[in-house]
Amino acid sequence: MSNEYQRIEEFFCRNMEQIKNPIIKSFLADAQNLYLVQKAILYPTDRNMKMVDETFQSHYIRVRTIKYVSNLIYFYSLDFDKKRRRLQNRYLLIVDNGLLETDSTREGDRIGKGLLDTVENEKLFISLKKLTHKQLQILEMIYVKDCSIKVIAETLQTTPQNISNLHRKALKKLHHMLRKEEK
Repeated sequence: MSNEYQRIEEFFCRNMEQIKNPIIKSFLADAQNLYLVQKAILYPTDRNMKMVDETFQSHYIRVRTIKYVSNLIYFYSLDFDKKRRRLQNRYLLIVDNGLLETDSTREGDRIGKGLLDTVENEKLFISLKKLTHKQLQILEMIYVKDCSIKVIAETLQTTPQNISNLHRKALKKLHHMLRKEEK
């Protein structure tokens, strides 16, 4: 019996570098796999070698599949977070005074009112006053008058791309000013 243990020990000592490989370590951590390897060392028949080889291939495929799925989950979660943040930062301006309601009395209330007249939040009001006249005008046309970018571009005699850029810059500026005031 001690001769068998000595042969197994010698085999593992000779192959110490390969055994340090994480996949082989995880393979040998399973008692049944370790038994198959020991049996193949003590009785090196084709059948025993084939059993170890097939079992290891199955283990290797399982490890690779788990690693692949793990990477997929990781990268999909990163993409999901990026998309969520992008959408969250896309619509930064929320006007207070119920402008999104379609009730006819509400529509009558907001005729002739500008963006500054409808905002109730003091910090937002102060931040809006710091915008340029053109930025404030664009925000008012988008959020109060419910105009499209194309209509605003025609009204201000510029390109839709320029209006979109000014809109985005105004929202970023507001976002930055409001975040600065929070700190």
